[in-house]
Amino acid sequence: MKFKAEQLVELSHPLLVGKENFPYEPHPLGYISPDHWYIECICTLGSHVSTHIEVPYHRDEHGVDCKDWPLEKLIGEAIVIPCLGKKPREAITLEDVKPFESKIHQSDMIFLYTGYDQYFREENWQPYPYIDPEALDFLLLFKPKILGTDASGIEIPGEKTQELEGEPNHVACFANGTAIVESLTNLKEIEHCRSTVFVLALKMEKMDASPVRIIAIKDL
Repeated sequence: MKFKAEQLVELSHPLLVGKENFPYEPHPLGYISPDHWYIECICTLGSHVSTHIEVPYHRDEHGVDCKDWPLEKLIGEAIVIPCLGKKPREAITLEDVKPFESKIHQSDMIFLYTGYDQYFREENWQPYPYIDPEALDFLLLFKPKILGTDASGIEIPGEKTQELEGEPNHVACFANGTAIVESLTNLKEIEHCRSTVFVLALKMEKMDASPVRIIAIKDL
């Protein structure tokens, strides 16, 4: 595949020491002197830190983990659906996504562009616009490889924690064979074109999620 530098778009946030909402603590080990630098790092790394992908093991002890998530589901074409102007805890509805029906292909990656990446690492990084179950059911008809958002989540808000309520949107995606990506960025750069996207997840055993480097190659 040949491409130009201007076709490449970074869709993931960098990992910054002391800035993340989930653990990220690199610890350099090695020999350091004014004349010689040699280190190796040990890192405490939360599975949901920064831009990350979530797979079925997140909600099912027998579900597929990051090690065994299929490679072909990490590479594919993507469509961006704009959902701008939504308030925190406001639903992304069927009426928001249905107009894009003719543009969504089977097995696409579907990315929801909320504009909430502007709040990444801010105090108000949560709550976020969530996906109404009716809208989710419609999108899952296309068997997307990934459902992603530039907000920090997709789940229905509630009075209890999402963990105790069971995360029905997550469960529905995983039952459909669809992974979830949260905290994307730069979706505006690929909003009006189809792109080939690489979600570079680590093959980690017994991990429910993985921080990812996500690269889009957009059509010119």
